[in-house]
Amino acid sequence: MFVQYLNEKQQAALLHYAREIMVADNAIDAEESLHMEVLHTQVRSGVQSEAIPMHQLCDLFSDRPSQVILLLELIGMGYADEEFDVRESELVNKIARAFSVAETGTLDNIESWVRRQLLLLKEAQELMGG
Repeated sequence: MFVQYLNEKQQAALLHYAREIMVADNAIDAEESLHMEVLHTQVRSGVQSEAIPMHQLCDLFSDRPSQVILLLELIGMGYADEEFDVRESELVNKIARAFSVAETGTLDNIESWVRRQLLLLKEAQELMGG
């Protein structure tokens, strides 16, 4: 949803970590695959997944908005199959701790926002007859 605000290097890291979230529970659901396809359509043309070591994420995502965007998108991937698995959550928590976001309650607020957004999307689909 906010991927366009990230630079290409940040988008490449997002794709990598979204894939890590997708495979964390050792099962790839159709919803997760679809979510990954949507992410690929949102990044700039030519951006490919790039494995950025976690200890370098603070340098790459150096400001609060980019950190929140990454966490929003990763939690969204975690909930793509409607079940945020503990292994998916652990990976998100590691990243949030690296950003010093986990301790402030911000991570809980981000996760709550994602859950509400997903409920609104489901409601919109029902309104459209889906």
